[in-house]
Amino acid sequence: MATIITRKHPKTGKTERPYRDKQGNFVLGDPAFGSELHHRENAILTTDYDEALRLVRNGFSIRMSAGDGTPPSLISAGKLTLSDVHEPSPDDIPDGGPLTPFSRDEVMHGLRKALVAKAAMIARWGSDEAAEAFLGFPSSDDADPSEVDLSRFRSTPLIEAGYDWAFQTGQPEAFHPDTRDHLRSLMDGGSSGTISTLSLMADADSALRVTIGTAFARWKFEFEPGSLLSVRELAYLAQMTEVAARNALAKAGIKGRGGIENDTAREWLAQRQKFVPTRTNLLPIDRS
Repeated sequence: MATIITRKHPKTGKTERPYRDKQGNFVLGDPAFGSELHHRENAILTTDYDEALRLVRNGFSIRMSAGDGTPPSLISAGKLTLSDVHEPSPDDIPDGGPLTPFSRDEVMHGLRKALVAKAAMIARWGSDEAAEAFLGFPSSDDADPSEVDLSRFRSTPLIEAGYDWAFQTGQPEAFHPDTRDHLRSLMDGGSSGTISTLSLMADADSALRVTIGTAFARWKFEFEPGSLLSVRELAYLAQMTEVAARNALAKAGIKGRGGIENDTAREWLAQRQKFVPTRTNLLPIDRS
């Protein structure tokens, strides 16, 4: 028997569950702080679900998310539902999982913003009606990304699968060759001359682009061992900036110019604190 924490969003009807930040912490608010309990500097952080549950029972608020890319909200204890279940699902009690540079919510929010930016481009090059048909509601320069219904877009399951594969969370096995090819086609289209400079797809350091880059880098690393890896690809896998990765490689006596061989990259990555190895059951038996 386990106790799960949920809330049904009053507007969307979606079920929300406790949210972990990028460090794997549940984020709670102490009622003693009154109207300032939502401030980050006053947050109570814990990676232990049982501790988070204990605090909620004692009246603490906790950040909740529907896992659909909308920002998590701090919800008071009185608005939460505590239920005893015999077999909780993995979603009911989110585990710490592998270390990730940002949450799935941040990536999906980035996708929402990219879609809003794309709609703005459609409005400029086409018409307001075409942009509305694409986005699902009237497009404008100040359109709210949280209003985007991601279920309408084919890109959504591709990005979700890419996130799981990139950081080895959830169901990384969903990122198969067809998924990779479709995601690459999506990126090729997003890199065309009509891409908005305001789009998250155009920002190489955005959570969305880093997720996609890491997914491709991991695929190349594991399934194309004869290919050389770039410094940027190693930086993605090591969860480092490209400058930091280049400096770390130089310190190890590894030259990045022209690419790094797979075996050398594998030895170097094994020493990186934030590198998440690919689950062994997802790898081919013979990597040669």
